[in-house]
Amino acid sequence: MLFRGIFRLPTQGLFDPHVRRPESLESIGNTLMTQYQSFPGVKGASESLAKLRSLRLPSLQGKRFLDVGCNEGFFCGYARFDGASEVVGIDKSKVAVGRAQARFPDCQFFAQSWEQLPAGQFDVILLASALHYAEDQAALVHRLMNALTDDGTLVLEVGLAASARSEWVSVKRSIDERLFPSRGKLAEILENYAWKIIGYSVQQAGDPLTRYTVHVRRQKPFVFLLLEPPGSGKTTLCRTLFAVAKVPVVSGDLTYRQLSDGRIAASDALVAAISSDFSPQYDRVAEKVLAQGLANDLVEVWCGRGGEGAFAIDSYVPEKYQEQIEDAFRARGYVPVTLNWDMQRSMSAPNEAEKKANSYVETLVDWATETQASILRVTKIRSPALARILSGWHLDHPVNGQVVTDDEQFTVAGWGLAHDMGATDLQCYVRTATGTDVFKLDRRWQDAVKARFKDQVDVPEKLLHCGFRFARNKSELVPKIKFGFVANGEEIPVARFGLAETPGDQPSLSRRLLSKVGASVWRRR
Repeated sequence: MLFRGIFRLPTQGLFDPHVRRPESLESIGNTLMTQYQSFPGVKGASESLAKLRSLRLPSLQGKRFLDVGCNEGFFCGYARFDGASEVVGIDKSKVAVGRAQARFPDCQFFAQSWEQLPAGQFDVILLASALHYAEDQAALVHRLMNALTDDGTLVLEVGLAASARSEWVSVKRSIDERLFPSRGKLAEILENYAWKIIGYSVQQAGDPLTRYTVHVRRQKPFVFLLLEPPGSGKTTLCRTLFAVAKVPVVSGDLTYRQLSDGRIAASDALVAAISSDFSPQYDRVAEKVLAQGLANDLVEVWCGRGGEGAFAIDSYVPEKYQEQIEDAFRARGYVPVTLNWDMQRSMSAPNEAEKKANSYVETLVDWATETQASILRVTKIRSPALARILSGWHLDHPVNGQVVTDDEQFTVAGWGLAHDMGATDLQCYVRTATGTDVFKLDRRWQDAVKARFKDQVDVPEKLLHCGFRFARNKSELVPKIKFGFVANGEEIPVARFGLAETPGDQPSLSRRLLSKVGASVWRRR
């Protein structure tokens, strides 16, 4: 039975100095981490599969991938699945890193902050649902951009505050209060980069802001290549469009003429090819130069005349040599634009992203059926006294199917309400092989109570304290833990916690079929 959780705590990132941080939160993040990411059969606070689809990640084949604030490594696992040559995830939570390493042992995970990033440059860096935890959000973005390769992509998943001004807006969420950028502030931070809002991300429960996916790359100068044969209107287009836009234009005809009489410095080979039997029939000059393999030499001259920024080239280039010209400009840091924008795509097509995400789910299902990691199972117990005494209850944690590592405790959390709150002494208990522990329901669980008493305007403060939260050790799961409520001395068992049996080398056919059905249901969420 899958118990859907409603209680959430942030498990990664830094905290803004304007927001008071609970002293116990860091210890909770390292020992009592709640389930944030979702996996097949494991319901977390975040819709991880839907978020993966919305991220529109580029192809990761042969790339270095870094996930900053990786949690349990869902996106790192996808990067490995998509062919990344190296996958690295960092998170401040040691528990999260331990779980991630258990799920994806062929990826690298480090328990560290983003103040110092792993060594080297990365082709793709992901920062999802975490930017608002940074003390200096702009500085973090710049730090991540500096860690990209020249053609790399930073993928941000970020909430944007509604404001017409460029500003930071303090936003109250269900768990805290954070500073979020307006769209204008985001544009200000990214003004020196090439960036685009790709679309909406997944709405996070308890977060009032709309979240967006943003792809960011290094900003490169464009070179506009007008390479058609003479008489096709290249010069007219340059004289009208680019003159109005104040984009410098380099004339190929003029360049050849000045090279022929020594007014422009260039390689000896290029000068010799142009000067020998020079003719103002520039299409023939271009053919002769490029046939001798001098495309790089020619582009070097054009770049010197074009200046520091964007510029246009008005020069005929035979079609069979155009790719060489484009490659030479790319090698010098330009984005060549011919008939169409010709740059490496920074995102997958929507149908391709969904197809890959769904295939990735199948690999996660296979992992769940074949893993040697410890998997926690939650089984519901039918109790005749449950409906008689309780008006409602919910077990938020643990969730069925979550990974439990040897060096962590797992969280037991939820709430319970008796029919007669005034007359019923309601507690909860856990029974292990070594004894029974009883806990008070003294945590404030406002959302649960107000949902039960939605027609009542003023709910007594006493009723709001109906929640429980405590930790247990993995060792207690063998043989099993029984969990339930105690009402006026009467025990009401409601669930058992235990470890799933470790599968053999060949999982049964029935087990595989059931897992595939579960994956199909999970994909449709």
